[in-house]
Amino acid sequence: MGGDAYNPPAPICKPFKCSKGQKPAGNGDHKLWSYGCKDSGMNILSMADMNNPLGGMNKGKNVDKCCVERDICKQTCGMTSQECHNAFQACTKKTCKGDQNCNLAAMMSDIRSEPEDLPEEPKKPFNADEPYDYEKDKQKRDCRGYEHLQKQACVCVPDEDWQLTTDANLKNFYRTHNPEKLDDAGEIKDINDVWKKWKGKEPQMFQALATKYKAKAVTIKEKPKPPPYQPPPPLSKEEQAKEDKRMEENRKKWKLEDEQRDREREETKQRKAEEKEAEEEARQAEQDGETVEL
Repeated sequence: MGGDAYNPPAPICKPFKCSKGQKPAGNGDHKLWSYGCKDSGMNILSMADMNNPLGGMNKGKNVDKCCVERDICKQTCGMTSQECHNAFQACTKKTCKGDQNCNLAAMMSDIRSEPEDLPEEPKKPFNADEPYDYEKDKQKRDCRGYEHLQKQACVCVPDEDWQLTTDANLKNFYRTHNPEKLDDAGEIKDINDVWKKWKGKEPQMFQALATKYKAKAVTIKEKPKPPPYQPPPPLSKEEQAKEDKRMEENRKKWKLEDEQRDREREETKQRKAEEKEAEEEARQAEQDGETVEL
């Protein structure tokens, strides 16, 4: 990676959809949360230095702000996966300014940002005839967290109720985080100015608000630690004998496959050499035919 910023392509994930006659609106009961990435300021590159085992504790540039704002984006109904990805990249680039350790921390925090309550993937039966599509599988993995969070952040409301729901969400946000924006009747003071600026950009408005008030609006959770590794139980004598037999058969098969590949490689090499020799002879014959005596 060198000093270059971590910059993978943006995943193109499915937006939250509603049935005909309904529109997605923000789920007023959803509470914003984030794992953040406060440890991202650790000097990861120096942690392997045996001469300075505590070197990783030297604080460097921290992308925690970028992680929290990325999670706000993913939990704002209607924000696209590309918008969230691009905003995170822009934030980490501005923060890291080419710092290699910071770029690595940004990459690790992005990889480890998935929510812990993701549902289990249904296991597809293995089909040897179906080719493995790496890009499709990667896209699916990259979108799981975003699509899961959008399902939590969105609700479907009838088309005619969408504006009322959106207004109510905005009032509830201000009531919780900045009551001074409301008048004595509990209405937003400058509502006309709000919609003049944000009409048609409601997801971006709620994202901007949550980002502005993130210290109050976002609950920072501690990422659960994975359970300690448990080695599989030892095989019985019968099971071990079966496994040894299977591995011996595989080794024989792999040896035959290697020998076959070596033969094919040698045949290809020989064929190319003969073709090259034939081309050279043909070219020489053509040149000899064109030679005239002076």
